[in-house]
Amino acid sequence: MRPLLLPLFLLSACITLDALLPFHKGIPCTEIEASDCNVDDPWDAICDACESYDQGPWWTRDYPWREKTLGSLSAIRAIETDIQHIPFETRDGRYTLDAWYLPSHGEVAELADTLVVFNHGRFAGIEHYAPRVRYFHELGYGVYVWDYRGYGHSLPVDPTEEAGPPATADWMDDAHLAFEQASSVAPDGNKIIAYGMSVGGMPAGEMADVFEAEICANIFEASYNSISAKVETNISLSMPGSHLTSGLIENEIKLADTTTPTLILHGDSDDRIHIDEAKRLFDALPEDLPKQWVVVEDAGHGLGGSGGIPEQGLENFGEILSGFLSGQAPGCLSD
Repeated sequence: MRPLLLPLFLLSACITLDALLPFHKGIPCTEIEASDCNVDDPWDAICDACESYDQGPWWTRDYPWREKTLGSLSAIRAIETDIQHIPFETRDGRYTLDAWYLPSHGEVAELADTLVVFNHGRFAGIEHYAPRVRYFHELGYGVYVWDYRGYGHSLPVDPTEEAGPPATADWMDDAHLAFEQASSVAPDGNKIIAYGMSVGGMPAGEMADVFEAEICANIFEASYNSISAKVETNISLSMPGSHLTSGLIENEIKLADTTTPTLILHGDSDDRIHIDEAKRLFDALPEDLPKQWVVVEDAGHGLGGSGGIPEQGLENFGEILSGFLSGQAPGCLSD
């Protein structure tokens, strides 16, 4: 591929490539049609808006759980704790963002007060990622999950305004509000994990940077970590990718001096985000930081197809998390 050569006038005008990369594929639930409901792969389901969802709300639905995911489990439990629906308004007053707090079931004592702030991937919204929320709950964690602008039920306050994905600056500011709300409902404000899956690595990185003193661990799964890395991995450039970004979502810069224990998970079959991008972040973290790099065999990127990291075996996924927390981030666990 020939190098991408940008005219000097574009560079001098501070044009960036942030908006040209495929960060968002949010689907407002108000726009769901029959064709969105008739999907071949149940893991591609979008919103709680079709007849196929009459069986119950997103946190109670059953799924054709993969045998390899279940392992010795017979099923993944439904969430029956005292769920809180806590939508919040963005600082600019334009959007109401959907958010939920789902307390732990409490059966794993050391995790009963540990809250995972789940920043999900680029597709659809919370309801698409319901199985992942169920996994965390099954393992014993509490979960706070929120939707970005234009995703799911995160819609404009003005019903005449068209829902659309967030600009980068708005997205990061919304992440501040989401974390502040998560902290307000957390059973223990010292036991909060910032978790970023795929594109969710970007708001998770913002949380990790801004709220470092309140976060006991960072976890990045199959994550976008840097626009620079994405640009340099996918486009042949005649200059460093950092010259063409806003700098707002460069985790390798934000976390270069972090003191928060960090786990980075990536699948060796991920065809969306190159494993080198994840390793680049790991290498950028301080050498003396409690950190762990885990590559999961046969894991892809998302929920569909052969599945991502948790889908390869929930028990193994749980052991990776608990091993990291007990060994590198014991502050996340209750005595």
